[in-house]
Amino acid sequence: MLEVIPPVIARHTASDPHIKSFSLDLFGESGFLQTSPEFAMKKLLAKERRSIYSLGPAFRSGEQGERHQSEFMMLEWYRLGLDLLQLEVEIGNLIATLCEAFGKPFSIPQRVSYQALFLERFGINPHVASRRELQELLDKNFPDLVGHIHPFEATPNDLLDSLFSFGIEPNLVTPTFVFDFPASQASLAKIRQRDHPVALRTELFWQGMELANGYDELRDGQELRLRIQQDNLVRESAGLPVIEVDEALIVALDELPECTGVALGVDRLLMIILGAKQLADVQSFQFL
Repeated sequence: MLEVIPPVIARHTASDPHIKSFSLDLFGESGFLQTSPEFAMKKLLAKERRSIYSLGPAFRSGEQGERHQSEFMMLEWYRLGLDLLQLEVEIGNLIATLCEAFGKPFSIPQRVSYQALFLERFGINPHVASRRELQELLDKNFPDLVGHIHPFEATPNDLLDSLFSFGIEPNLVTPTFVFDFPASQASLAKIRQRDHPVALRTELFWQGMELANGYDELRDGQELRLRIQQDNLVRESAGLPVIEVDEALIVALDELPECTGVALGVDRLLMIILGAKQLADVQSFQFL
């Protein structure tokens, strides 16, 4: 694989309503610290058409706590010729090698679908549950959150995320890949029809934390444009700034080779391997 060094400053950023970017003044024009190297790497991948990786900083505004920092280290790579199952094996092998070097036990990750986790924990199918059903589940199981997630503002995805974060994620203690997310959470992943549409995503959890997020990568620029427009509708309704479409990324996606990609939080992985209690314990420098 070819190592690349993507820029950390760019004129465009992620449209995901749940991700806040640091904005910059670039000689009178707006710019952003990058929340991940994804956009730049996909533009390069469309030209070079070979497997690439990067290891470097990423930035997200408003993320501060035991498991979150505004600046953190991300390992991101894209593999030509690997499907999601093969990518999961590669992720597991990488972490196992690191754990062996540090004397940390690491078991072969299990695999479980997003739907199976919701059926087991809440008795619902998350792909077809109504917004009202999700809100009622949240009110019943996590009444303390009611004041934080307003019932007239939260989208179904907001409710699903809350139910997953508070009711499922803490129980994913052993290494676990979660796959087949709702199509509405596809981001830049492909969507496929199973019993219902699902996003071809896989996320690795360990010790109740998300460590890696992988996609069977979307290769349709116009589909991405529609998703960004949908994100912007949500952003507008929440009073968030609208994100301009990155036209160069739209073009690049149409030229992207068939591939899978993954982003891995290096600080979180080190936190688990070293038995640290918070990210600050494995970072030499913190925001002051």
